[in-house]
Amino acid sequence: MTTDLNVPAGTDLVLLAGEWFPEPTVPADRGEIVTVVAVYQREIGGRVWVRGHVCKRADPPDCGTGSCFEHQVLTSAIRANVAGAR
Repeated sequence: MTTDLNVPAGTDLVLLAGEWFPEPTVPADRGEIVTVVAVYQREIGGRVWVRGHVCKRADPPDCGTGSCFEHQVLTSAIRANVAGAR
């Protein structure tokens, strides 16, 4: 299913433990702040892929790569961020 999420590059997402998945079936046990590079529009099981940075968020980021975070994130968590709930 395609989502209607519109998350501009550079947006910071505050993700809580359990809202993102370091492994496809394993929810994270810690929160993370991710600076968005891209949020994919294809939703699978209530999640979308997010690419971004969790390193020191400078311009350019200190990780020196195109992204250092690429994981599935609950669509509801992204919506909460976009709505200003975080």
